[in-house]
Amino acid sequence: MHYKTGMFVYALAFLLGVVFVQQLVVLPALSSFVTLLLSLFFLYLLLINCKYCLTYKPQITLILLIILLILLGILYSSFYAKQQLSYRFDEAFIGKNLLISGFVSSIPVTNEKAQRFEFIITKPGILRTDGTPVEQMIAAQKMPRKIRLSWYYGRPVHAGEKWQLEVRLKPPRGFMNPGSFDYEAWLFQHGIDATGYVRKSSLNQVQYQHQPDNSPISVAAYMVPVNKIRQLLSQKIDAIAVKTVVSNQLVSEQTSSFALIKALAVGDKSSISKQQWQVLRNTGTSHLMAISGLHIGLAAFFAYVLIRWLVPVFIMKRIPAQHIALSGGLMVALLYAMVAGLSIPTQRAIIMLCVLSVMMLLRRNYRPLDALGFALLLVLLFDPLAVLSVGFWFSFSAVAVIFITLNTNHGNINLEIDRQKKKFRHDSVDVFGIVWFKMCSVLKQWIRLQILITLFLLPLSLFMFQQTSLVSPIANLLLIPYVSFLVVPLVLVAIVFSFFMPGIADFLFGLAAGLLDLIWPLLNWFAMQPYSLWVKGDVDTIKLLLVTSAILLFYFSGKLSHIIASRVFVTSAPQFNQLQSIWMFRFIAVLLFSSLFITTKETFGAGEYKLTVLDVGQGSAAVIQTQNHVMVFDAGAKYSDKFDIGSSVVLPYLRSQGIQSLDYLIISHGDSDHIGGANAILDALPDTPVIGQGIEKLTNSKKQYCVEGDKWQWDGVDFTFISPLTKEVLQGGSITKSEQRNNQSCVLRVNSKAGSVLFAADIEKTTEQQLLSRYGKQLAADVLIVPHHGSKTSSTVDFIAAVDPEISIFSVGYKNKFKHPNKNVMLRYEKQGGTLLQTDKSGALTISLSSKTGRTIEKYRETARRYWHHTGD
Repeated sequence: MHYKTGMFVYALAFLLGVVFVQQLVVLPALSSFVTLLLSLFFLYLLLINCKYCLTYKPQITLILLIILLILLGILYSSFYAKQQLSYRFDEAFIGKNLLISGFVSSIPVTNEKAQRFEFIITKPGILRTDGTPVEQMIAAQKMPRKIRLSWYYGRPVHAGEKWQLEVRLKPPRGFMNPGSFDYEAWLFQHGIDATGYVRKSSLNQVQYQHQPDNSPISVAAYMVPVNKIRQLLSQKIDAIAVKTVVSNQLVSEQTSSFALIKALAVGDKSSISKQQWQVLRNTGTSHLMAISGLHIGLAAFFAYVLIRWLVPVFIMKRIPAQHIALSGGLMVALLYAMVAGLSIPTQRAIIMLCVLSVMMLLRRNYRPLDALGFALLLVLLFDPLAVLSVGFWFSFSAVAVIFITLNTNHGNINLEIDRQKKKFRHDSVDVFGIVWFKMCSVLKQWIRLQILITLFLLPLSLFMFQQTSLVSPIANLLLIPYVSFLVVPLVLVAIVFSFFMPGIADFLFGLAAGLLDLIWPLLNWFAMQPYSLWVKGDVDTIKLLLVTSAILLFYFSGKLSHIIASRVFVTSAPQFNQLQSIWMFRFIAVLLFSSLFITTKETFGAGEYKLTVLDVGQGSAAVIQTQNHVMVFDAGAKYSDKFDIGSSVVLPYLRSQGIQSLDYLIISHGDSDHIGGANAILDALPDTPVIGQGIEKLTNSKKQYCVEGDKWQWDGVDFTFISPLTKEVLQGGSITKSEQRNNQSCVLRVNSKAGSVLFAADIEKTTEQQLLSRYGKQLAADVLIVPHHGSKTSSTVDFIAAVDPEISIFSVGYKNKFKHPNKNVMLRYEKQGGTLLQTDKSGALTISLSSKTGRTIEKYRETARRYWHHTGD
């Protein structure tokens, strides 16, 4: 049995090289790889042209070719990454006022305080200390191409507008925590070389079209008029939503479907609420509200059907209708992708669609997986950083599953249809029977496909998100046809009518939103089911590969057994041998799949515990785990209705550790950088008891104030509050000033035979002195969470001397506006001795306290570092 190696295998080899580079801490030197590549290439040429070579020449040349493609993937992606990094913002300009010119390259996202938008720089420069511009340009290698800006209380900006702005920038920087979204990777993949904000300045002004245009020739420059149209469509949908509220006297939540329509129309997901995203995630239907392969393919399909129906006969005599329809469908798909902002998922979808269209136009026989392989290769050549995107893996995996299942099922269905035709040949209801059978076959195949996609993508979902939706097969079974064949066509037609019949467009957008309103209660019901989500946070790369191999082995056990039976077993008992081999493969598959249920959760002995101080920027959040209990101390800040530390950092960390419940959530006090993410945690884990200060507004029935002397013990670890002194002071309404709130913070001491930790929250000098007078040397602790982020109002010399920490942790934000930690405070801790750590430099800090192994420190920014992560101070 001869198997010809196809494009899919070659594309996978190239993919391996690209993925290898993305695991590196430092990009490799290209010279050594070039030398090795050339050497192997010459060896490959020698082998394929040698007439008297080895017996296994085909196998050896195939292995050599695969190695060459892997090396080529390493070289290409390394070169591409180095080019990307060469535009990264230079640290020498951090804190300096820059005067830049360029244009807005995205639809601005606006809230009551700020506008956020992407900006293409065409002319950079710096300002003198007196505010006058310097004519000298920044060196080209230090000039960012695209930046992400926030403008607080500034003038409204619009997509495509040219501006001169005074800004302050810094290199791309994000939080670094286990299980959390890698913001720096996202910025790197999207070509954003710096982030910053627009300063209040008289130099901020629009540059009108009659002024000289120095815009570079780029995709972003050509997208300027398209982005203007996109913003107009976005504003139009918002206006329809507002009009619906007023005319129907509905609350805004009931018209939130327009946020989903806006996402489907122009790719603007900024209006989708946090609650809507939660419903979509819980039901595994988020992909339906992000313009990607499914929607681009639908646009091409609808255009194909319409054009083929409308093509006149005299044209079909000269050019095949299929060619015209395919070309037209491809053009419509490209236009839809541009209206969606030509985002990375739409770029990937267009490339895949082009490959399939060209192969259909060439009318050559090809294996579907080879077409997928060719599309994969083109996507990687166009953008090797696409592998950093979760959507890349899900989209190609889903398409591969579709090709595999359709390819294996298509022949069986055709045979069954022929059988039905023979059965009903002389029957009066012949046609009805065949049509009914086809409908049932399509329905069965659709159900089977949804189950298989969910099963095949289950390990990938657990690996990427630490959770997967268990109701997604049913939800997608209903929602994909509903959205694809009812909602999306209306949105596409509405976009077209927006340019010349706005009244009809308004009606169609409203009708599409109404259709989503009809299905949303059912989707919400699915999301609310207690077992809609399976949370499992300990799925690593090895488990991912084992479980994926198990599913493939189980699915292809029949084919593999047939190959083995035809090559190995004799003809005396072929049926028995083949059946035996099938069950052997399935048994092995079950063993491999069972690795998913083997827990790798860290275990602790009595008196042992682990402290994790999370990287949450300018704020505080920490987790303590003992043998059988988990506690969260503070919940970080809330930056907007859609982004807070609780949902974006704390909960992902808990999931990554396999933690599904909390014994306590402690909120030290009511400042926003400590309590901001608390409600998100309580929404996800509603049975969690809360202890703290300033907790009156938290949505939880199990609340109590912290007070000195309250204590408990978990697994040989003692927890004791040593401040504030009384409850009465806290329950009064007079505590409004920041200093008073800080000094009434909950101060917690954790102690066991393995070591001690002191959570000092935001206490200042007054409370420090009170603690010294009451406890003195009893304040001593091995680990100190430094009070008030290292502010100059805290950490007196006497307090530091009394605590005498071996490890002092500053929970601070990178280049924060408060300039924490204060330099003088840092000097005090340095003089006392011990290790000083900062979350902005180290990422999440994990300290394991054990009486056997002592104290170990893990810095997540070091252990999880990749070459694109910013390493500067």
